[in-house]
Amino acid sequence: MDNTYQPTILAFLCNWCAYAGADLAGVSRLQYPPTFRVIRTMCSGRVDPLFVLKGLTEGYDGVFIGGCHPGDCHYQDGNLYTIKRVEMLQILLDLADIGRNRIHLQWASAAEAQTYAESVRTFSTTISQLGPFDPSAFGLELAGCTRAVSSQRLRWLVGIDRQVTERSNVYGVQIDPELFQRTLQEAVTAEYQKGLIQEVLCQSPASVPTLSERTRLDVYTVSQRLNELERIGLAELAGHEGHTPIFRQ
Repeated sequence: MDNTYQPTILAFLCNWCAYAGADLAGVSRLQYPPTFRVIRTMCSGRVDPLFVLKGLTEGYDGVFIGGCHPGDCHYQDGNLYTIKRVEMLQILLDLADIGRNRIHLQWASAAEAQTYAESVRTFSTTISQLGPFDPSAFGLELAGCTRAVSSQRLRWLVGIDRQVTERSNVYGVQIDPELFQRTLQEAVTAEYQKGLIQEVLCQSPASVPTLSERTRLDVYTVSQRLNELERIGLAELAGHEGHTPIFRQ
């Protein structure tokens, strides 16, 4: 019996291109490891970041997204929005110490069976080298990521990225892509940190030192994010233990 570790990967494949490429790879009897568990979507743009995090939470070792080549999307530019979502997710997974290499975005047309098969082999090898993903070891981090990608702030920023960096606004101003990327990086970091704090407070009221210990954020950062959560009504002062303030969700 072969006891070699073989990863289990969740794959979201575009109906028109990647899924058709996978079908052709099967018909052509191309050889690749049986590591993918495929979900067919009408467009890669339909793959919400929450789907990716749900896959990791459910115990998949990696998540693969396959779509049409840029410029060939059946829904004009759905796959271009996918690029922006994946870039945001990669930043988030790095912050959570899960690592961006657990997700992969691949373009493959309906005729590119060989490209699809090779991408399966390559990504399977990458995940095999990373080893099994244990969601129980990243429970807080995954919950923090889920809260972050659900935030209106990140959804709005990812949604307007192409609009403000590739086109001019009504005043003829176009935002520098590098400046926007830095803004997005800061927003992802802040929303992830707030997500961690919210998740801890959901379990029980806690002081700043306790929050710092459980989230592994420094005390200053915890205080800063708590102030932000208080301003939008997502955290409040619950009382004191001696001279130490206690906060709750």
